[in-house]
Amino acid sequence: MRLFAEPHPARLEWYEGEPRSLRVADRRWTVVEVVRRWRVDIEWWKKDGATSRDHLTLRTADGTVCEVFGDRRTGDWYLQRLLD
Repeated sequence: MRLFAEPHPARLEWYEGEPRSLRVADRRWTVVEVVRRWRVDIEWWKKDGATSRDHLTLRTADGTVCEVFGDRRTGDWYLQRLLD
């Protein structure tokens, strides 16, 4: 397992509400399954300190399992960890 100290910026491509591919830097994976999804909302009572994220555990066509999260305020996605 590789947990990144700083998450890597990522881009998810969607089809009918489901992720179909994940791009990180010059690497692209085809997503074949969403293994798990969950949402984290903490410190929602604070205007500037709130965190609202959607988390996904994805399985790719080559068997890679990874965890990504999306910032619900900005729409940005990040790769948090790879499970080898």
